[in-house]
Amino acid sequence: MVVDASTVIGAVLRAVNDNTVVYPYGDGLLVDLPLTYGDGDGVRVLVEPMGSGYRVTDRAAAASLLTMAGVNLSAGRAAEAFAEIMASGGLNGVNAAAGEITTFGITDDLGKLVLDVAQASLRVDQLRWLAPRQAGIKFVDRVTDRVTAWAGRSRKLQRDAPIPLESGRSRSVTLRVANDGKAAYVQAVSLRDPDQAAEHCYHVFGLSKIARESRVAALDGSAHDWPPAIVAELRTVSDVEFFDDPLSLERQLDKVVPPSQPALRA
Repeated sequence: MVVDASTVIGAVLRAVNDNTVVYPYGDGLLVDLPLTYGDGDGVRVLVEPMGSGYRVTDRAAAASLLTMAGVNLSAGRAAEAFAEIMASGGLNGVNAAAGEITTFGITDDLGKLVLDVAQASLRVDQLRWLAPRQAGIKFVDRVTDRVTAWAGRSRKLQRDAPIPLESGRSRSVTLRVANDGKAAYVQAVSLRDPDQAAEHCYHVFGLSKIARESRVAALDGSAHDWPPAIVAELRTVSDVEFFDDPLSLERQLDKVVPPSQPALRA
């Protein structure tokens, strides 16, 4: 079977059309999109007429979910990450209340405005990993939860995944993330026993035949928590990301396992 660009575009547009619901709301419209947050709630944005164009907002839905999860968006790493998401998404934040994701544009750009706000809202929801640590939750599970939130439905995750070695054998790592024939292997490196955890990561990644840029060591805490010598050693066999750095792990995984490429225009 040959994949035809117009067939794929038509199928995608029909799926979006059939699963998008619009409700009147004041002077505007509430738009329920076929997207979901990490807890399963659907993504809903409000479109309001404003001057010569439209204002689109998530009505602080993602921020509310983070607040319920215990994340403080008013200061610290979460606030920095929120601001970065707004800036990288090209959102102008017109008349935004605290935690609200908004943008304004002309009628011709309305579809893009809706999708841009929805995407930013989903990215903000992924910051729930910044919630205060709960006793009893292992670092490997925190890494898994964070990567799962980032991956969404478009990428496949495998826990305790085998990574092939030069010898022909394999060893297990924390996660394998794959999409469109590309894969990244993630090893969680805990501060509970840093020397042993780092040594294990160095050993497994050093024996692997997978390209170095596709191996990601996710280190607990920040750079201040680790001896420079250990970090330097790990960087000889893998990319190193610190768990406390907002979005750094996600950015690296995006490089190695990018989202599916948009369909060709018909």
